[in-house]
Amino acid sequence: METKSIAYVAPYVDEQLHQKRGYSSKHTAGNKKIDCILHALEEGDNQITVISPLLLKKNTFRFFSADRYSIGHRSEVIYPATVDAKFISLFLTLFTTFFQLVRWNRAHKGESRAVIFYNYRLETALPAMLFKMLYRVPLIVEYEDGIYAVTETNKYYKKLTVMVEKFANKLLDGAVLVTSVLKKRIRTDNYTVVRGGTVHPAKLKPVQEVNLGTADRPFRMVYSGRLDYDRGIEILLEALPHVNTERMIQLDITGYGPLEEKVKQFIASQSNARINITFHGFLDDNDYAALMEQADLFVNTQREKILFSECSFPSKVVEYIKYGKLVLTSGVSDINLINQNMFVTYGNDNAQELAAAINEILRHPAQYSLYPARAMQWLISDCSHKVVADKLDKVLNRAINGGTQEKVVYSESTSMK
Repeated sequence: METKSIAYVAPYVDEQLHQKRGYSSKHTAGNKKIDCILHALEEGDNQITVISPLLLKKNTFRFFSADRYSIGHRSEVIYPATVDAKFISLFLTLFTTFFQLVRWNRAHKGESRAVIFYNYRLETALPAMLFKMLYRVPLIVEYEDGIYAVTETNKYYKKLTVMVEKFANKLLDGAVLVTSVLKKRIRTDNYTVVRGGTVHPAKLKPVQEVNLGTADRPFRMVYSGRLDYDRGIEILLEALPHVNTERMIQLDITGYGPLEEKVKQFIASQSNARINITFHGFLDDNDYAALMEQADLFVNTQREKILFSECSFPSKVVEYIKYGKLVLTSGVSDINLINQNMFVTYGNDNAQELAAAINEILRHPAQYSLYPARAMQWLISDCSHKVVADKLDKVLNRAINGGTQEKVVYSESTSMK
């Protein structure tokens, strides 16, 4: 692979920066997605500079000069100068992010280079778009979780991001999509699909048979993720009264979000003696890994009958597969496209269908014994660092070299057939 210089405009939260600037947002999921692309780009032997525009809204009116830290294996992250003041932070960050792109361009002039920006957030997209118009450096969007479809997003901000997306479409030289459904929203035919995260096969957990627990140990289900409408935690809670089994069930819930109080209230009021629910809140990496190791079944309830389903892919499914256990999921996004007897699924965001799927697993676990192995095989064939690096390299080469490169043709891996 030819070495390329990449400016990656993405809201990465470094722990040192978090403490220094007092950035309050939990950004674990976002960081993992950014790490996914970063590590794959490094696998392709590229030089990456992450430019991270983080907006501060505490109104302390403190000014912060630019910061620079190491990231990944051999890359760096630059935090543009900003001020902690709502609205002012946005306008200043737009300018300083563009300024950092100009500095990066000057440092890598004459090299094969491109700019990748993360999502149609104003602070990532606008500086990258202006830079493309003035300097004509190839521009690629990493399209994750369409902001226009997030239930919690302010309606005016949604409209702004849609306008930005329409204008940016004319400037794009390539795209990295989180789901194949998004291809209808881009003009360029130079794109690839990177779902969830990336993995090193050597670091994956051994695949395990479906375990229903014993008389002394309950069947352990885990829900991990944001507690909001889009991710469907309410569907899981509504399903529990319809779960019929003589076995003891331990349900562990971890995450945070606007429905946290509703989850706590449900736990306090639920009366099924055979189902114990523990809410863990937001866990650090070590406690989170320990909880995942203990699970027998992972549950993903992200809603499929809403607009958000068309512009996202449940990265938790990829994360769950890494632990070698059975996954029960909705048919959200590309799940039904890639599912070759890898996951147990339910449909229509229906709580009773979810409960029926849990009941079926508890009654006939043997029929799902090969599912975790098939899921792991798909994960390695579609999400390993090397596979994702090859996908990105093809998009980058065509974006940088124009029509001289072979067209990127997206297709599903055939290794699962």
